Amino acid sequence: MAHIQVDPNPAMSETVDAPAPFRPAVDVARDPTIVPRPDGREATMALLYLSRQTDGEEWRALLTAELPGLDFRTPGEAGDPAEIDAALVWLHPLEELAGYPNLKLVASLGAGVDHVIVARRAIPDGVTVTRIVDPAMTEQMTEWCLMAMLNHLRGWDAYRELHRERRYEERRAPLPRDVTVGIAGLGEMGGHCARVLSAMGYRVCGWSRGPKRREGVACFHGMDRFADFLAPCDVVICLLPLTPETEDLFNAERFARMKPGCFVINAARGRHIVEEDLIAAIDSGRIAGATLDVQRAEPMSGDHPFWYHPRIVTFPHVAAFTVPRTCAPQIAENYRRMRAGEPLMNVVDLERGY
Repeated sequence: MAHIQVDPNPAMSETVDAPAPFRPAVDVARDPTIVPRPDGREATMALLYLSRQTDGEEWRALLTAELPGLDFRTPGEAGDPAEIDAALVWLHPLEELAGYPNLKLVASLGAGVDHVIVARRAIPDGVTVTRIVDPAMTEQMTEWCLMAMLNHLRGWDAYRELHRERRYEERRAPLPRDVTVGIAGLGEMGGHCARVLSAMGYRVCGWSRGPKRREGVACFHGMDRFADFLAPCDVVICLLPLTPETEDLFNAERFARMKPGCFVINAARGRHIVEEDLIAAIDSGRIAGATLDVQRAEPMSGDHPFWYHPRIVTFPHVAAFTVPRTCAPQIAENYRRMRAGEPLMNVVDLERGY
């Protein structure tokens, strides 16, 4: 659900109020990155940045500002593997982690952790994995889902065609109170999206693996209630974590259970949807169309049928970015907590998959 974004305008103010960022308390009496070595000498423990997307310099500047004295390293300057006790990871081979004997923390630089789960056997025993939970990223996701939904409900594509044809015509649009929106996944992002849409007057249904309560949302849980959740929806938005249970969740059987004319939005992971079944459901008229931020293979091949389908719009996995300046404080705080032996935030359950 996220890429790492280099912030082009760090001075830009936020458009909505957000919780105050974490500010780690630095122990000035003793640098927590200094630990004794087995030979009695002191060694500086370090945090290693492992990502194929950026060189890490923005993260270095932000994290060393949060934790003065932090030894931040990239692969080219990793030095002694025994000095690495934490790693920031995004789209990097996790098998390399086995080479760091004192590793205690792996911080995924995204909200989704399926890239970690598929390689979880490469995570050394005793290592904790965390993920990003950031209000700024959550707001981006809700904004994108709202855009995709309103483009459909307000007939954006039809008006663009009328514009090209120089035709000045009105199209009726439904009132929010007459539209039922189903959100599959009621975690941080799904829950926020549900609250915003409910506040706008939409009828909102939500589905989750286990029981949850959200004000203004009709909540369903468990696979035995998934069809009941789908049935009344005019729009279905997928914001689920990808797990063995949710992979291929949206298939021919589920599309057949949807209300005729339902519109599908996926901002979670491409493998939630059986792509051939989605195309067939749209071509049959059962499903009105789809807006997809994610696909099973990214980027899509040049001959992928999504490129050419008139009722499918794709985006290149851009619904929500990891913004370093808003995420660095929680990463720094978790590193401080790890060094102090305190409970960590946003810990991933590797067995559950999120």
